[in-house]
Order: sequence, then structure tokens, then C-alpha cells
Amino acid sequence: MSAVAGAGSGRLSLERDLLAEMAGLAADQGGDDSARWASLAKSVTRIDLKNQDDLSIEQQLVQEAARARTLLLRRGHRMEEEFERSPDLSTHRMLPSGERLQLGYERSLPVDALERKLAASGRVPPDGWHRGTVAFSSGMAAITNLVQSLTYMLSPSEKRPMHIDFWGDYFETGALLQYLSGATVRTRRLAPHDLSMAWSGPDPADVLLIEPIRYNWSLDALNVSRLVNGWRRGPARAPIIILDTTLASPAWPTAAFLDALVSPAGAPLVVEVRSGLKLDQQGMEISNLGVVDIFQHDRAMNPALTVQHVEETVKSARGITGACPSAAAVAALDAPFLLDERWTQIHSGRLFRNNAWLAERLAVRTGGLFRSFAHPSLSEGSSRANAPFIVCELRENTLDNHAVLLAAVRKEIERRRLNIVYGNSFGFRTTRFDLIVPRKTEGNALFKVAAGALGGPSLDQFCEILCEIASYPSIAKLRETYNMDAVKWK
Repeated sequence: MSAVAGAGSGRLSLERDLLAEMAGLAADQGGDDSARWASLAKSVTRIDLKNQDDLSIEQQLVQEAARARTLLLRRGHRMEEEFERSPDLSTHRMLPSGERLQLGYERSLPVDALERKLAASGRVPPDGWHRGTVAFSSGMAAITNLVQSLTYMLSPSEKRPMHIDFWGDYFETGALLQYLSGATVRTRRLAPHDLSMAWSGPDPADVLLIEPIRYNWSLDALNVSRLVNGWRRGPARAPIIILDTTLASPAWPTAAFLDALVSPAGAPLVVEVRSGLKLDQQGMEISNLGVVDIFQHDRAMNPALTVQHVEETVKSARGITGACPSAAAVAALDAPFLLDERWTQIHSGRLFRNNAWLAERLAVRTGGLFRSFAHPSLSEGSSRANAPFIVCELRENTLDNHAVLLAAVRKEIERRRLNIVYGNSFGFRTTRFDLIVPRKTEGNALFKVAAGALGGPSLDQFCEILCEIASYPSIAKLRETYNMDAVKWK
């Protein structure tokens, strides 16, 4: 593991090869932009890896990846320019791959080609399981429509409300469940150590919503064996299990999980939902996308909830609420290396390794400025768990102190001219960092670092920066060294 990010030109060579292959595949689609893709492929392959310093090479690769993103986005722009939202039905929209895009009214756009690609890219479910795939305009739109559709199908009442247990911490999911709660829908958030409440009562859940990696300060990883064994032994068995796999989707063991859930009492309806923006688009964030995979077993606990019924219901809700992907999004995503299992595994594998590599080096630096570094690979018994970022907690955790930390980090990045971005989210080709403030009224925050898939000299030097800053005994000493007495949280 120690050589992953610091492999120097080897990492840059791999990035060059991947970008060139992507461009070549897009050129081979034969669309009206094929010449531009072919030109990009040639430009990438001409990057000299021998007679330049690594940072210069890395910068060229970053620029070429940005060119690829621009070409993809232009596919969507052309679709918008050439057709209206409610187009002339005698004309046809064609995707870059040559597939026809059926469109009468964009708000309820059928995205069959996109869903077929998503279904083909997923792992084949075990015998006895059936699968359906539905695409949405975002991950949160997918969760919202899914929960509302299940509420409609289960028809809860005030006397028999639908109970949802949530083992997770993503703030927007928590807020959504609050919005949807009422006399007929009751929600309960389970703490990391309270997973057993989901199957031991006292109130049995109708729906169990789980984040395999909890989006919190400690990035708690789900103990899959504990969940499966607890669910099978009961006494309460939620007939519906929803998994938000956004942080771990390519590494989540779908087939093994489904296989293990089949019991003499039957099997639950299992739904995997994720944001397809993060790990499925080669770190380029081409378009917002939500992906829902529905799994039903031949011996389902609730036979009425068939794949076909659930799929038809959520698609109907999607059209009514306008939560489907746009025509421009479908066109921009219609490239061979996007939403493809092989390419997603390559991208996420590099990204997961780089984050684990960085976490390993930071973990021993808790004696000074930082109290802790959180990543699933650092937790006992979680060596196989992955996450696309690391959470860093300051020992003196105030917003003003975080302002000083940010200023010092940004100053060092600028001084060294690194390809590191101060920005939100994760899953990119390059490394990012940002600050998360859960609630300003609490006066604290967490520092998040998302090592990208590229690795290379910028990540190596960024690791050095964080280790150096972590060695400071206090924020006061950091302020003094960087002359930041006036730096305050705004």
C-alpha cells in the first residue's frame, strides 16, 4: 500500500493511457464530434513523460481531462440547441451512440437507453432474484421518489403507520425523512451502535434505510455479517431494505448480500440507490444522476412488491415530479467509458487506494493539531471497507481555528503550485479538500480531504503539507508561523 500514490511517473503514465483510451472510444462512436475526440487522443499520447518534471506532466493531464469533459458537455448543449423541450414529433433525436431518444415531453422523458446501460453495467443478481433499474435526475430525487412510492404502495394509516429505521447520517437524507414524517409515516434514526434495534424492536421497521458507510465524522462502516445474521434471526424482519451505496457502490458486495438474505421466512425487497454523479462518471461530474436498482426474490416476504410493480410506480412518480434526467444529460452521458462497470471499477479502485494510502499516513499524526483522522480502513475489523474521502478533526475545534487551517493549507498549495482543488464533494480525478459545518450554531466543523484517482506529485506533496501542519502543537503556533492573527471565520 505504501507505494500507491508515490509511484511517480507510473501513475502519470497510467493516467495518460486511460485518457487516450477514453478519447479513442468516443471517437469510434462516429458522431459529429469524432474528429475532436481523435485530436484529443493524439494530444494526450504526445505528452512527454521523460523530459519534464512530474508536476508539469500532471498539469497537462489535468488539462486534457478537462478537454474531455468539455467535449462531453457539448454533446448535451447541442441536444438542447437543436430541439425544444416539447419538440416537433416528426423529428428524431439521436444520441451519440446512434440510439434514438424518444421524446414527447422532457419532464417525463423516458431514458430507456440510459437505464439499459446502467442495468448492463451492474453485477448479475444470484439465482432467484429479479432486477429492475430506474434513473433519476439526482441521488436525492431517487431516494425521495422511492420512499414516497413505497408509502403509496404500502398504504399506511394512522392506526398502522409505516415505520422507517435509518442507520445513516447524511444530513440531507435526515432532513428528507423529517419532511416525510407524519401521522402515517414514522421515522427513527439509529445510532452507529444501535443497529440491532432494527431487528430486535420494540417497534419493528417496515423499511430499513442504511448507509453502508455512514456519512459522519467517523465514517462508520456497516458490519454486513452482523446485519444479515441479525435480520435472519429476527424477531423483527424489515420486509424492505434500502441501501444508499453512494460512498461505496463499486465495492459493495451486491450478489453476496442478496444471497445471504434468503431465509426460510422469505427474502426482503432490496433496493440500492446511489448518486451516479460521483464514482460512475470518471471523476468528471458530467451530469447529476440518481440510480435505483430494485431486487426481488421468488420467495419475497411481500409478493405484491414485484420488481415490475415497484419499477412502474417509481417511474410514474418520476414523470409526475419531473425527476427524470434531461435530454442533454442523457446525451452527455452517452459515452462508452461513462456508467460502464469496467471503467467505474478502474476509477474507483484508484481513488479508494489513494484515500486509504493518505489515511494511513495521516493516522499517526494525531499528537498535535489534529485529534483524529477517520477512514474505514483505519477501523478495527474494517480493513476491506472503502471510502472516497477522509475526515480530519481538529483538537481545538472552532470555526475560527478552521479558518486558520484552511488559510495555511491554501497558502502552501499556492506556493507549491499543486493541482489540488479547494471545493466540495469527492470522486474526482484530482484531490480536493473542503470544510463541512454541520450547524453554525454549534460552532465547530470538520476538515474533509478527498484524494482523487490520479495520485501523483500533487497528492504526494499535499500529504507532506498535511503531515507538517499536523505536527504543530497548537493553532496559536500555526497562526504565529503563518502570520494569521487577523484570520477569522466569516
